[in-house]
Amino acid sequence: MSDLSYFTVIAYDLACDKRRRALVRVLESFGERAQESVFEAWLTDQERKKMEIKAYRCLDASADRLAIYVLPKIDREAIVILGSGELTKDFTYGIL
Repeated sequence: MSDLSYFTVIAYDLACDKRRRALVRVLESFGERAQESVFEAWLTDQERKKMEIKAYRCLDASADRLAIYVLPKIDREAIVILGSGELTKDFTYGIL
């Protein structure tokens, strides 16, 4: 596995407050909140897989949705943010 981290966007829609709070605790341990139900993180493949396992345990697959978008390095320049906020910084490599 690669040690390279990838910019990752995690969006969720959970029907139950208890499951949502549990999921938020998991996501906060891997990234930063960008919006109410969106997190951003710089994750290696191994970190992402670990996050997916922990996050899945918080879900009811018949009622909830969790989407994980991994952006390849080449697409980083194409990220556009309008309004307040900044792109989450990769503290490992010091890049945006």
